[in-house]
Amino acid sequence: MTVYRFRFKFDPEPTSRWRDIRVGAERTIDELQSTINNAFGLDDNHLWFIGADEDYWKSDVKYLCPHEEGTPGAEPLRPGEQIERAGETTVGELADQLGLEQYDRICYLYDYGDEWRFYAICKEIDHSAPSDTEPTVVNEKGNTIEQYQPPGAVDPSLPDPLGTFPETAIPTADLEAIEDRDDVQHVISLLSIETGFGTVSERFLIQYDDAGYLLENYPDGWEVVEEIDGEDKAEEELLGELATMTREYHAEIAEMASAVQGRAFDDETAEAMNVELEYELDERGYGHL
Repeated sequence: MTVYRFRFKFDPEPTSRWRDIRVGAERTIDELQSTINNAFGLDDNHLWFIGADEDYWKSDVKYLCPHEEGTPGAEPLRPGEQIERAGETTVGELADQLGLEQYDRICYLYDYGDEWRFYAICKEIDHSAPSDTEPTVVNEKGNTIEQYQPPGAVDPSLPDPLGTFPETAIPTADLEAIEDRDDVQHVISLLSIETGFGTVSERFLIQYDDAGYLLENYPDGWEVVEEIDGEDKAEEELLGELATMTREYHAEIAEMASAVQGRAFDDETAEAMNVELEYELDERGYGHL
């Protein structure tokens, strides 16, 4: 006989946008997560996890969504990290594992691209209510979240047609479709990730008739990392410059990772990031670039 009442707060606006949710100890974390998303107006099409306190990615324990099981992301990212299955773990088990008491906190991160962040305060533990109580919103403040741009909205900082895309990782099938446009010569995914919803890209290059771009998916959406003027350049020349630029960018990422993590990454690290690029160049007959 235990029911928890959590106040889930939208991390960027914790005092003006929150939801109180009561949930029985026998309900799964997966069930709780669905109620959270519905309460805040989010879809349920992306990966997520729940962790301890407000630690998010640094949490020592992560309860991963069922769609991430069996993927590389389901493996611990650092020594000592504990991975649990949200679909098989109850809220009561989570509370026991984390030693959760009244006023303690947990965190929830939804969508690894946009990173919608929430933290929850355990406001009440009721030992007189049925443990199978369904997750229910009992109080709230603030509007729902506008997860995507309104239909027809265009991000002017991105080349057409990318400005009309959602701010999340793009399905590789959608990238391949862009190559059918008359003004697009090449679209190459540089960082493809297998998810429970299919393969998506977090980084890619696109070559138009007169320009080339390298784009990365950041928490706030897609951004142009590098741009090359292709005016008066042949297709192969521009593609070669894009390939060189991409290799240099990957080398910079490896160098920054070395500085942050305090350990050296050799040339093989950058070469591993270039695997998709080299494969696509070879498939298109430009393996010499």
